[in-house]
Amino acid sequence: MAHELAGKLVRPEDLINLEAVIEAYYNQKPDYDKPEQRISFGTSGHRGKSLAGSFNELHVAAIAQAICDGRKEFGATGVCFVGHDTHALSEPALETVLEVLAANGVVAAVDGENGFVPTPSVSRAIIRYNEIIDKQEKIAFVPDFLKEKVGHGKADGIIITPSHNPPDQGGIKYNPINGGPADTTVTKWIENKANEYLQNGGEGIRRVAIDEIDSALQWEYDYKGLYVKELADVINMDAIRKAKPKVLINALGGSGMEYWEAISEEYGLDLDIINNEYDPTFSFMPYDHDGVVRMDCSSEYAMADVIAKIGDYDLAVGNDPDYDRYGIVTQDGLMAPNHFLVAAGAYLFLNRSWQGKGFGKTAVVTQMVDKFCSDNGIKVYEVPVGFKYFSSLLFDGTIGIGGEESAGASFLKKDGTVGSTDKDGIIMGLLAMEMFAVTNGLTPDVLYTFLTKRYGDPVFERIDAPCSKAAKERLSQLQSSDVTATELAGEAIEDIRTTSLYGDYAIGGLRITTANSFLVARPSGTEDLYKVYAETFQGDEALAQLLKAGQELVDEVTSR
Repeated sequence: MAHELAGKLVRPEDLINLEAVIEAYYNQKPDYDKPEQRISFGTSGHRGKSLAGSFNELHVAAIAQAICDGRKEFGATGVCFVGHDTHALSEPALETVLEVLAANGVVAAVDGENGFVPTPSVSRAIIRYNEIIDKQEKIAFVPDFLKEKVGHGKADGIIITPSHNPPDQGGIKYNPINGGPADTTVTKWIENKANEYLQNGGEGIRRVAIDEIDSALQWEYDYKGLYVKELADVINMDAIRKAKPKVLINALGGSGMEYWEAISEEYGLDLDIINNEYDPTFSFMPYDHDGVVRMDCSSEYAMADVIAKIGDYDLAVGNDPDYDRYGIVTQDGLMAPNHFLVAAGAYLFLNRSWQGKGFGKTAVVTQMVDKFCSDNGIKVYEVPVGFKYFSSLLFDGTIGIGGEESAGASFLKKDGTVGSTDKDGIIMGLLAMEMFAVTNGLTPDVLYTFLTKRYGDPVFERIDAPCSKAAKERLSQLQSSDVTATELAGEAIEDIRTTSLYGDYAIGGLRITTANSFLVARPSGTEDLYKVYAETFQGDEALAQLLKAGQELVDEVTSR
């Protein structure tokens, strides 16, 4: 049941205290003896709260130094592209990162307009730069004074963001030379090295004051201009321009709000943009389902103000603060991410010349993907939760699209070459517009309905519930033998596994499959939560049984 405040505008008394949050970043020192205050890379980087001692200046400096120590080993000796979002802690963390990079002699590519830089823009910048390096071409857009320092070494990136997490949180993640989130081997190395610095009170970390950084170590880069100009390589912008759909954009006060303005101007689109002013308290946000302010564009409660306005528009699009997630709203409300992913993938494979490309999905994405792909001779690449598993598959063109049920996805350019290898909420929003334009006004939910008439209409739900770090650890170690039942929601269990079908990677939990249903129980990689995912083609009653079974399993395991 949703919280009584869900969908309502945040009350003044619940806004974060900016001064206290930022003061704690600089003044509060993490206690290494407390595991919750150590550096921990989850699904996508390290996240925490300054007031809780889990995201402070020393955390960020230690991570940045660890990246500097290891980036050569990770294949990067050139420029480091640095982006950040609109969370209150992102600005001070940016300064810390730049101070450490400069002290280590690393050239940082910073936004030339002193603006925010979304995750997909950093990913694209890394790939764009390294493609030139691979071709042994001169880097024409590199200023002369930097060419000697940058040389022909590969680029990587650092993105400062806790994604959609609440306003008082901070986060930082590393993207290596393929442009996508670092894999587990790399993040574990960074985590271990950074914790050594943390344990030693920061000894060995090199820094130079922000106002003393040599200008030769900073490159003012045109992130927005280059990203926006290249969108025509990914999306049929001409079709959108000609169809002129009226679209509402919920910028959610995030790092890409000026990108939407630039897109509208560059391509002549009819976009109305709301919540497009910088406000690190996020005072314009409604409460999420649990009464927490969370900038989750895939939540009907967080998108309540957009849903209320949809009657005046053909479509609406929302993005989270670092713009790696999307929310698509039609006249029937907010589309479930699973539904849009299937519709988007089906549209792309039927409208792009992507012969031989596969469809990437996580272990918790709807089985509708499998049904569509089986029907059309498309190989499915099922991986664990975490976009890092898609990055190499997108980079080398193995898959045409990769997506998660949590509203994160990316796909190849129109010609089948790589665009971005991290989640890109902007191109997913533009794709919804392209689908509308090319199908003569059919919204993505209508296209999804067409698919259900052929493959069935599954029901899906995810339950998130708080749990301790210790409980999360126990849950991540579940084994098939922990399940003694032979039936699930009245159907015989066909498969129980703890690994993905592609790559045999640990999924960090348990997946149970029947003929018409699946259940997954796993800990969150970003918050102190556990998650139960369930989908069935057998209706709502069976779904309720699945969720009950999943919660009972988790409760039994975490109580040991």
